[in-house]
Amino acid sequence: MSEEASPPRRGGLAARLVFLALLAGGLVLWAELRRPRDLGVDLDLTDALPGDVVEVDLTISREGRALARIDQRFGAAGAPGAIHAVVHARPGPADVEAVLIDAQGRARRTQAAVELRKDGAAVVKAR
Repeated sequence: MSEEASPPRRGGLAARLVFLALLAGGLVLWAELRRPRDLGVDLDLTDALPGDVVEVDLTISREGRALARIDQRFGAAGAPGAIHAVVHARPGPADVEAVLIDAQGRARRTQAAVELRKDGAAVVKAR
């Protein structure tokens, strides 16, 4: 009995190459979605009277870890209508805490849960 040499199977190699290409594409997509980027948070101070807010302490955190903190003092003219903060993090939920201090030294605190997105800044209205 003689055994004939069978031709090599090319279907198995092609299937492996397709699988590896799909796996690599999925890993690249997953890494892109999880990559930290510069995201914005705006603190809206338009309800405050001119010269009312002289200091702002803004903390942006996720799961108890601070992502960014801004502590700004302003002169007698007071804070502008909005404070823009840039956070280098991945998109997703975050907590924002703002402490506004007036000219007499009284502090008021605002907390909000926001969604950090790459397509626009999250807006927090100061109360």
